[in-house]
Amino acid sequence: MPGRAPPGRSTSFAPAHLFPVATLLLSITYALPVNPPVLPVVPFTQTWGILLLALAVGGVTLWAALRRMPDRSRRGVLCGIAIANWGFSTWFTFDRIAEPAFPDFVFSRNWPLHFCTIATILLVPAMLVRSGPGAAWWVRPLHALLFFPGALAGFLALCAPSAEYIGAPLLSVGALFYLVHGLNVVLPFAHAGLGYYRPRWRDAALSLVLFTVLAVALFLVTLLARAFVDPRANYMYFFDPEGSAILEALWRLIGVPFVYELPLIPLLYPVLLLMVAGHRAVERAAQAIAALRARGLGLAG
Repeated sequence: MPGRAPPGRSTSFAPAHLFPVATLLLSITYALPVNPPVLPVVPFTQTWGILLLALAVGGVTLWAALRRMPDRSRRGVLCGIAIANWGFSTWFTFDRIAEPAFPDFVFSRNWPLHFCTIATILLVPAMLVRSGPGAAWWVRPLHALLFFPGALAGFLALCAPSAEYIGAPLLSVGALFYLVHGLNVVLPFAHAGLGYYRPRWRDAALSLVLFTVLAVALFLVTLLARAFVDPRANYMYFFDPEGSAILEALWRLIGVPFVYELPLIPLLYPVLLLMVAGHRAVERAAQAIAALRARGLGLAG
């Protein structure tokens, strides 16, 4: 799905582009009915499948709409959605903290230090910049972290959510968990599809190195939080998988805090390579279709 800004278009970014998009996305949530029908979102059920299909269709529709826009409008829309996504993440987190049905879901254990939350926050600046010649040194590493581990973590969270979000009614604040993690997948892919980031084979390995460095830093922060703030702090699920099916399996196999998550690195690397291959295949297909169209127009002329 690659695309470039049309020649001659301005590539400057106007902050004013953010506010209409973010306001619209946030206001839509207030249209939810007061007493919505109970359609529980449980992984691998019909409701869950429809939700994922809607996210996929929405992502393709977003890409198709943005590729016809000038550069600064594209980045403004993407950044506006990222800001709204951050707002949704904050909303559903505090909604769960305030919910008496989840007494263990407290603020002292839910600072924005889980990797998916960090990815949600980092998407805001990442949507504003393009990788490539002339870009700042941090741009490509940021895009690689979000396109590979960030998007993959979002997808895995959709397939194996924490226990607090399993069964959340579709039209409820709790279901924003699925929207946020879905957008953590959609936004990096749309951003890459528009040509702002072209994943390379070596970016897959780079992203895992960055992820590991970040994980070690967060593990140290978690140790400090457990020592001085809350002894049950568990960022990135270092000490307890908390119902996540994938992590539960690794915990039963290894059972050592932090160490039990290390097998994810070699297990996920082939998946990251497949992501590069998939992007390259879509890119080549788009180029072939464009060439056929150009040839057809030439023959018609």
